[in-house]
Amino acid sequence: MKITSFTLFLILVCTNAFSQNQLHRIDSLITVKLSDNELSGNVLVAEKGKIIYQKSAGLANTQTRTLVTSATAFQLASVSKPFTSLAILQLYEKGKLRLNDPVKKYIPELHNNSITISQLLSHTSGLADLQILEKPAREDTSKVFTIYDIPSAINNDKNAFRSAPGEKWSYSNSGYNLLALIVEKISGIHFQDYLSRHIFKPAGMPHTYVSTPLIKVHDPNRAAGYDYFSFAPWIWQRTDSLPYHKVELLKLGGLIGMSGIVSTTEDLLHFDKALYAGKIIKKATLELAFTPVRLNSGELAVMGWKNNTAYYGLGWNILRDTSMGKVVFHTGGMPGVVTAFIRNLSKNQTVILLNNVTHRSTHGTAMSLMYLLNGGQAQAEKKSVANEFARTLIKKSTNEAWARFNTIKTDTAGFQLDEREMNIAGIGMYFNGYKTAAMEVLRLNTVLFPNSANVYDSLGMALADAGDKNNAILMYRKALALNPKSISAINALKNLGGE
Repeated sequence: MKITSFTLFLILVCTNAFSQNQLHRIDSLITVKLSDNELSGNVLVAEKGKIIYQKSAGLANTQTRTLVTSATAFQLASVSKPFTSLAILQLYEKGKLRLNDPVKKYIPELHNNSITISQLLSHTSGLADLQILEKPAREDTSKVFTIYDIPSAINNDKNAFRSAPGEKWSYSNSGYNLLALIVEKISGIHFQDYLSRHIFKPAGMPHTYVSTPLIKVHDPNRAAGYDYFSFAPWIWQRTDSLPYHKVELLKLGGLIGMSGIVSTTEDLLHFDKALYAGKIIKKATLELAFTPVRLNSGELAVMGWKNNTAYYGLGWNILRDTSMGKVVFHTGGMPGVVTAFIRNLSKNQTVILLNNVTHRSTHGTAMSLMYLLNGGQAQAEKKSVANEFARTLIKKSTNEAWARFNTIKTDTAGFQLDEREMNIAGIGMYFNGYKTAAMEVLRLNTVLFPNSANVYDSLGMALADAGDKNNAILMYRKALALNPKSISAINALKNLGGE
């Protein structure tokens, strides 16, 4: 068929109209998230390396009223893990290690001789998460832990492994701490210096660095982290001001490999381009990271992620839904930040979302942007039972809140019941002047999740602060019975005289 100039004109007009509709739908979703106070940060969508949508919104710092701009830098949380993977793969590419080498070959002080580098990268080593630091933390309450503490913590914990190596997929931050240590052992330089020399600089990322309580970098453009409270979305409270975040932000904040990288959306786009161009690592080597690993059973390692199920490769999630092409991604989350970095390898598309308020919808929003970019639909999101109960308590009454809870608790299609969300809502309410209502939320959580030590610990904290010493002791004893290693329960009982 001969294509006339008029036909070509119509094709271009229709294509442009479709693209504009996509961008409109993307902007509409972001606008809703902003109006609901669920997002304060940066969004960037690119195609073939060119930015087609970019938005900065919210406050980088509520005290100084500093606005988020495209130059604002965010802690990446677990989006740091692909960088750790790349560092290992670079060393593999140079013949400095083999992926099936035992970890002990490079960390001889580690007793275990079974787990391999590949298993650490793919979260299939069986190694537990950061629970291995509970005992050391209990013994030294002032210590800020680093990657050098991980081998001995594993050696001294009889429960350091949840399963046999290669048996199942189980997320392990401590495994990525070991990977950072391997990079140091082989390269002879600090992990943060390795990343700077071999990844950040070659990729053209001048505003990217590693920062922890022990590696301090002054950056006036760095965003402060805030907690989002669903019951009062106008409240963004700095996470470093809340006592229940102290362990994660301070004591465990010195750990790198699993997190610790600070970056901007535009630096991450430079990183994305460098990956496509093969500037950091050969494309064939990178493809190893984008290939789902197999368990001992021969089955592919599968992880659950929101409404999308993904495989896991070497430091990257691989979306099982291939309707858009091959999509790889990693997400991150910690007090004060939620992040997502998504790449459509088939179409050279990129979605980057960095949010400095902790809100559970952020990861789903990022994946929805990728679907909208490809003419699909935004992912359906379940509402939070915890949020609904807390808001009704504040805005209406206790009786109405309980009535609302009884109505929605079995609606699993429309609502999600999550222990952590309920806990965060209760504690957040307590520290923001809603103490009576907070007790309702925290008590409900003990009924919903009676086998969780954390729910009794949180209720005990509130009761102790309210002066109800006897019942606080009962709650802490219950927490300790469920988790004999609970540092907070042990210390609280000492302070209350109930040990």
